Amino acid sequence: MFKLKSKILLGCATATSLIVSTPRLRADDTNNAELLSRIQQLSSRVTELEKQQDQNWMTQERTAQIRTIVDQAIADAKKHEAASPLAGYNNGFFIQTADANFKLNVNGVMQLRYTFAKDTLQNPSAFTKKPASGDVNGFDIRRARLIFSGNAFSPDVTYCLSGDFGCDYSSKTDLGYFQLLDAYVGYRFNDALKLRIGSFIVPFSRAEYNYAGLQLVDFPAELVPFDPVRAIGASVLGQPIPDRLSYEVNMNNGQKSNLLGRSSEIGTGANDNRLAFYSRIQYAGAGKLSDFLDEPDLRKDTSSLAWQIGAAAGYESANTSANAFPSPQGSATVPGLSTIQSPGFASAYTLNGDLYRATIDATAKYRGLSILSAAYFQQVNQNPGEDVTPSISPSSFFQTGFYGQAGYMLNKHWELVARAGDLFTEGADNQMQTYALGVNYYLFGQNLKIQSDLTYIPNEAAYANSCIDTAINTQDLIFRMQVQLKF
Repeated sequence: MFKLKSKILLGCATATSLIVSTPRLRADDTNNAELLSRIQQLSSRVTELEKQQDQNWMTQERTAQIRTIVDQAIADAKKHEAASPLAGYNNGFFIQTADANFKLNVNGVMQLRYTFAKDTLQNPSAFTKKPASGDVNGFDIRRARLIFSGNAFSPDVTYCLSGDFGCDYSSKTDLGYFQLLDAYVGYRFNDALKLRIGSFIVPFSRAEYNYAGLQLVDFPAELVPFDPVRAIGASVLGQPIPDRLSYEVNMNNGQKSNLLGRSSEIGTGANDNRLAFYSRIQYAGAGKLSDFLDEPDLRKDTSSLAWQIGAAAGYESANTSANAFPSPQGSATVPGLSTIQSPGFASAYTLNGDLYRATIDATAKYRGLSILSAAYFQQVNQNPGEDVTPSISPSSFFQTGFYGQAGYMLNKHWELVARAGDLFTEGADNQMQTYALGVNYYLFGQNLKIQSDLTYIPNEAAYANSCIDTAINTQDLIFRMQVQLKF
């Protein structure tokens, strides 16, 4: 535009110069008439250029005005959208307010299972609770879980409420009644510091966090004696390095105390000294912690190596009385190489003494291959003030367990899995091994999958029903098939 103005000014200046420097013209002077004609043409051209400049300026002004109107319309649309509650599906159904201060997530997990156990007793006289038929098969609902979670009043105030209609594993029966699992409130100061109080998973076993993302149908049998599952208590937790390093420090009422209540109906209603303390740390050396929310390598990009290690420790103090909460309830029992209902070589031991336990685990994923392992240790001490004698040792005993597992994704749907483990309880011939092979088909990842596995467990106990886990004293060949729906 500057150049255009310069040309116009130059033309005007030239025309003016010609007029000034030309003598008075006579009407009959032909040369001067031609000069006047040229001046008039130049003047017309200048006028035309000025009009074009005005039109260009008007076009640019209109463009700016239109752009402003469009920007305002977009801003108004976004404002109108933000003024309406949001609802939809994102790893679960959700609804939230416009300011995101209130949000409700709804998730669910159903695991429908068929089990067949081929049972051959090694020592029938040592095991009196063997089913008359020997072999056991049937259907059960392993999990039918509803989970409500979200935040209230602020994105930093979180909550979770969940329960299960599936097997009641506290009493080893398939009753199908609703059992409360998680019920907690949390507060987030920042990513590195959060608080949580209520009932939730005790930070010990990695497998407990992956119950809907397992490669084989259920947890390894080696975990059962060491698993505190859930408890009522409080935790400090966070991720000092987001998605790379996490920790949790927990104090609670003792393992599985979420199944009981502190009332006069529990024991004698006496106050309890059985406070428990647990802590867990996880570190992803390559990849992210979120890569290990399930066991198989179902990442979108499997070309890079991801690995993680974790460790945890726990201590549960002695009760003042055998009737104090939660002892001698079944949920506070170490099953050892037996279930609560069906003792084998080692009788179930009621926890009335100090308990020390620890675990370490490691896992890696690369190009569809996933490898994981875990080791467990615990020592159970007798409370000297109680007249309770363990069947294995007069004062205390220890247990160790470990397992290794590998899975490989043949393609985005099919997976092959293998697992082997060992469990040892101090005392007599109390060692158990497990060997399992599995095939999985993922229709929609973990959200809809079909699993099957075949497990061989030497020196195991017979089933009382298809919902009971294995115990000791027989040779079991167990086939399981399970359908999981998760949303």
